[in-house]
Formats: sequence, structure tokens, C-alpha cells
Amino acid sequence: MTRRRASPPLTASPTVPDLVDAPELAAIILLEHALDVAASALLAEHMTLADDFHRPSEQGPVVSLAHTICRRAGALRDTLVRYRHAVRDAATSVADDSAHDDDLPF
Repeated sequence: MTRRRASPPLTASPTVPDLVDAPELAAIILLEHALDVAASALLAEHMTLADDFHRPSEQGPVVSLAHTICRRAGALRDTLVRYRHAVRDAATSVADDSAHDDDLPF
């Protein structure tokens, strides 16, 4: 398992206008933080997860499942970040389009 950063960078809290445009961002950002907390807690409980040469399947179902959660958390975190960026890009695109609507045709 790859080693995690000591402190993941904090995602900026969404502003009220951000949440008006995309209220799901609140839950997405909470889920990102929850993934970091869960992975840290599992690593604290099962220190062997930090060992790249351990065999979690040989250490029982609890360690094996903890390993699976930590391994899959990274992929989910990446997907959540890409989703946030897509939402931001879509909002920027809509704002750019509405700015062009302000142009008078004459």
C-alpha cells in the first residue's frame, strides 16, 4: 500500500454562492475529509497496513477489509476531486455564457 501524506491539504470550504449553485459540494467535501479520517484511524489501529510487504489476507478479515478500504479510498478521493473540479468548470462556463448574454445586439 502506498504511504499517505502526513497531512492532506484541506479543501477550502464552499462559499454560500457555491452551495447555491451546487449544494452537493458540502457533502462531497465532507466525504473527502471523512475518507482521510477513516484511513488515518485504520492505519493507527492496524499499523501493519503501512508495511508494503504485509499480507493482509493472512491477518484475518478485519485487517484485510481495512486494507481494502484504505486502498480504495484513494480512488474515491480522486473521483470526488475530479467531480468538484467539473462542477467548478461547469459553473465557470455558465457564468461566461451569461456574461456574453449581456452584450446588446446593436
